[in-house]
Amino acid sequence: MTDENALDIIESHLYNINFSSSKISFEIDISELSKNLYQKGYKFNLFMMNCSLRANFFEFNQNFKDCPNFKILKYNQEKFIYLNFKDKNFRLKKFDSVDQPHKLWINLLNKNFNYHQSNIDSYNYNKIVKFTGNNPKILSYKNNLVKIETKSYFSKKQFQFLLNFF
Repeated sequence: MTDENALDIIESHLYNINFSSSKISFEIDISELSKNLYQKGYKFNLFMMNCSLRANFFEFNQNFKDCPNFKILKYNQEKFIYLNFKDKNFRLKKFDSVDQPHKLWINLLNKNFNYHQSNIDSYNYNKIVKFTGNNPKILSYKNNLVKIETKSYFSKKQFQFLLNFF
């Protein structure tokens, strides 16, 4: 498969395209795009793409209700950057004035394609499908725990973080 094929698939999912003298705007059907790219065998990750396309997503101290926020919070007279979602906070690092949310976001995602097994609560299966864009292979089911094998760009540690955080 070539990059041109992927571009064709992406372009076929664009809609509400508006051209003006100052800008071009469009919307993307994320779920159908994700489904079609996986069916064609492309390795990618669209996790939270809807959020990252929002205006001002990559700024500190946002208050999105259905997306994560990069928050700067004080703790023991020092400032730290947290990833905040609903009522959960995850400390990313000590705040530095040169920090940029976009770079922090990119660094959260591992670029290597990983295979690993995990035991999860059965109700988390659909959450995993949403995060990774594919259906993990179910290996066993016992005591309301599902043993799965996943393929994604997330390491095992990142995968557990996503399950517990979102």
